[in-house]
Amino acid sequence: SDEQALLSLVQDAEGKAWSTSLNGWSPNSNIPVCDWEGVTCRISMDGGQPVVAEVFLDSKELSGTIPTELGLLTELEHLTLKNNMLQGSIPQELVNLKKLVTLDLTECFLTGTLPQRFESSQLMTLLLANNAISSRFFEADDSPHLQSIKEIRMENNLLTGTLHGPTITHMPHLETLSLSANDFSGLLPGEALGSLPSLHYLYVDTNHFVGPLPGQLAQVGRSQILELWVQDNALSGTVPASYVRFDQLHDFFIDGNKLTGALPPDICGPEINSDFFSNVPPEAERN
Repeated sequence: SDEQALLSLVQDAEGKAWSTSLNGWSPNSNIPVCDWEGVTCRISMDGGQPVVAEVFLDSKELSGTIPTELGLLTELEHLTLKNNMLQGSIPQELVNLKKLVTLDLTECFLTGTLPQRFESSQLMTLLLANNAISSRFFEADDSPHLQSIKEIRMENNLLTGTLHGPTITHMPHLETLSLSANDFSGLLPGEALGSLPSLHYLYVDTNHFVGPLPGQLAQVGRSQILELWVQDNALSGTVPASYVRFDQLHDFFIDGNKLTGALPPDICGPEINSDFFSNVPPEAERN
């Protein structure tokens, strides 16, 4: 049952401690599962009994591992377990959920490898930042989640290898890609990233990317980058003149590379990196 699947999150003495502070969350509770704190239900598609659609347990001092029993919540759409003390890897049973829209496991203590294939073709938000997840970024071109994904945040993990351009081109709705502070290497797949019509926020700083900043990132009529963080890599060459096409660019950080030459003059508008300079006294001049 949904109740038993949810109670699998109550593990060890620590789990019993947090569960007693929440409404419901006990096998002896008389409270319907849909009224448990952090649980939201909806009527099933066939008009039958209510089913668990959302579990929101942000910063609840959960401990142990992510239970495989959560895979029994077949109607689950949103799962947030961020900022808890969860260990181990992301279970395959969770990855297999076909109606998942949001998965937020930010800032836990997760290890293991990044699942290459999420089975939900409705997955829009995948938040896995600040863990110790390893392996490579997505390389399976036929993964169901690629067509729906809008936001990927995986900064501060242990991901390695190169970014697979052909897979990235299968993410037509991607708006935010945050891969800062990992161990990626190789060239940035500029043509693939530049082909994404909705990409606005690209964070690939603090990795080991080499080669030039790709001019293909700024393709006519395609992506309109608003924030571009490429600092602290090993990029070389000059900043492409094509980047002036990013006429709404307001964050552009390139320090800590091996770049040479002058910036295209039209890229340095009055608002560029304005948030970075927000605490600079008005009389100070920006160089």
